[in-house]
Amino acid sequence: MSLNNQFSLLNVGWFFLVISSTIYFTYFIYFLHPATNLIHETIEPQARTNVMTEMEKLDKTVEDLVEKLNQENQMLKDNVNKCREDRTSMTTSLQTGQESLRQINSTLTAKIVLLEEELKQEKEQADRLAKTIVEEKKSIEAKVKTQKDLFDFTSLVLRNGPYPGVANYTTYAVARLGLLPLTNVEPLEPDFGPVINNVTSFQYSITVPACRDVRVNRSVFISVNSAPDNFEKRNIIRQTWAKHLQVESERGSLGIAGFAFILGLTDNNVTQSRIKEESATFGDIIQIEMSDFYRNLTLKVAGLLNWLLKNCAAVDFVFKVDDDVYVNVHNLATFVQSYHRSNQSMFGLAAGFYIANRAGKWSISYEEWPWKQYPVYYYGPAIVMPGSTIRPLLAAYQTTPFMPFDDVYYSGICTEKAGIKLHVTSNSFNIFVMRQPLVPDGCDVRRFVAWLTVSGNHMNNSHVATDDFYQNRTQCIVSDPHGINRTIDYSEVVEFRFV
Repeated sequence: MSLNNQFSLLNVGWFFLVISSTIYFTYFIYFLHPATNLIHETIEPQARTNVMTEMEKLDKTVEDLVEKLNQENQMLKDNVNKCREDRTSMTTSLQTGQESLRQINSTLTAKIVLLEEELKQEKEQADRLAKTIVEEKKSIEAKVKTQKDLFDFTSLVLRNGPYPGVANYTTYAVARLGLLPLTNVEPLEPDFGPVINNVTSFQYSITVPACRDVRVNRSVFISVNSAPDNFEKRNIIRQTWAKHLQVESERGSLGIAGFAFILGLTDNNVTQSRIKEESATFGDIIQIEMSDFYRNLTLKVAGLLNWLLKNCAAVDFVFKVDDDVYVNVHNLATFVQSYHRSNQSMFGLAAGFYIANRAGKWSISYEEWPWKQYPVYYYGPAIVMPGSTIRPLLAAYQTTPFMPFDDVYYSGICTEKAGIKLHVTSNSFNIFVMRQPLVPDGCDVRRFVAWLTVSGNHMNNSHVATDDFYQNRTQCIVSDPHGINRTIDYSEVVEFRFV
């Protein structure tokens, strides 16, 4: 109840009390008192008693009313006092709150002033840094222009000359392409020079688990380079030589750290949907987020090396093959048991022709490559590299300008930068051969770790021939210098020799 309402009720009570008292007094003077004598004279004793009783009741009613009004009056006074106390308390709280707000406002104002000063200093520092960067950029661009001018002059001088080595190739290509150092990329090997290629930030839309920890046997990771729409080739591999990986692993002759088909991106939505289904079914696909076409294979190999560095750096060997290559897993196991993983070496089939082509599928322009020949390199379809070469090879990728042919680039140019030695065979056994009969025999199977196939039938025939030889259903028959035939079965040791 509000304070005004309480005062109104108090006034009404007092008014009612005054009126009641006035009526009672008038009644007593003009009616009761004059009639008293008459009552005493005329009314019988019983009637007089009744009148007195009614008068007592009336007195009692008036007294009760007065008492009730007094109580309500006291309650109203108490409420008024309580309201006054509440008002005083609220006034005090409000004053305290206002003081707190003044203090908070003062503190915030001081902080804002401090922040504005800090922002001003940071802006001045940023402006100075931006100015420095602009000046450095101008300096670098001037140097690049100088190098470009030098390139324009030297490209004619170098034409058809001998390959000058990785350092001169790098200087030439940097000048030609106007490449600038990538200062925001961490170098893997600072001694290799400034980073000009960012090859450590690849993303993988599809991947496989990191390499398994194989402690008992020499471990190998098998990577199969495959174009996005080569579904049939991948399925043939799964049904042929990939099955032998598990067999050799169970025999204890080979530790399989991992196996994956390496794909780039496709712009065909149907193909991409099928790749996702394929990965969900087999779980053996790594898809690098880069365009997958022939002249971009150099970048694709970089994506593989980056994945290996982050997920498989402790592996003993990496066997990199294409999806048209058949792998003799038995000989692969023999090879990896024969060589130490820490050697800075690479094994494969050395290219027999180093002259740069100026026409055809493998042509390269004089501007891209002014020299007559390439460095020594391996044919790309099948190469074995120790796990210890992953990091230095990727570091060479960081610091060496790209060229369109991946096998020349990583096995010829980058190996020179990384100090990795290329080994070539010194006997009839080899890592890889470019040609095999359409129906290989036991001797064809026994001599190689891998060979190129020309069709799905050739892949299947190679698988049947390999199974027949290692299950002793066929043998290798050779003739000695005297024309005497000798039979060799799968149990005879194959020795790979390299220089």
